[in-house]
Amino acid sequence: MDNMDSVWGIIGIIVLACGLYAIYAFIKMKTTGEINASLLLGKEYTYKKCKNKEAYVRKAGPALLVFGIVALVYGIIDVVHCYVYPMDIVDTAGMIIFFVVLVAFAVYTTKIKKEYF
Repeated sequence: MDNMDSVWGIIGIIVLACGLYAIYAFIKMKTTGEINASLLLGKEYTYKKCKNKEAYVRKAGPALLVFGIVALVYGIIDVVHCYVYPMDIVDTAGMIIFFVVLVAFAVYTTKIKKEYF
């Protein structure tokens, strides 16, 4: 494995971990109502200043879950591609889908953050 493949493999592991963390944050948000500040809010916002916490959780929850699932699936695909069996087309398609979902997630959560904070 050359250096470029190992970098992509590490990125795949990071994306996989991010997907697991997003799914964990979704489950925690649904069970406890606690909003994950690192994924959904950013440094300048605190979840205590939310105008309507239940409505925010209802709107942000599905987006967080979709992002987590897509990140998890792409992370698995990329790790398999880099370390087990090369599948260029599947990996490229997964990467494109992941980036589209990532941008959509960022835009959507920024929009609802402005609405509820």
